[in-house]
Amino acid sequence: MITTINTNFSSTLTQLEILGFDRVGFVEEITRFTSDYGRIVSVKFEADGVRSEGFLRIKLDNNERLDSLLVRLKAIKGLVKVKQLV
Repeated sequence: MITTINTNFSSTLTQLEILGFDRVGFVEEITRFTSDYGRIVSVKFEADGVRSEGFLRIKLDNNERLDSLLVRLKAIKGLVKVKQLV
């Protein structure tokens, strides 16, 4: 039996800046939703008890999914801003 691996798959590395109100489970919810769209490469968040801000890098399955991801993230309770960094 011969198994072939599809090497035509291409993913796009995307960095997101995220700002929201600090609460228990905020970052966990962001990473759970994001992992449905690709592979998380790095996550860095800082919180001060009131506000939480951070950066998330993800390899997206395909570029068209970015808009869907942004819409889904904006539905998270306490999220103030999410934007793609260029």
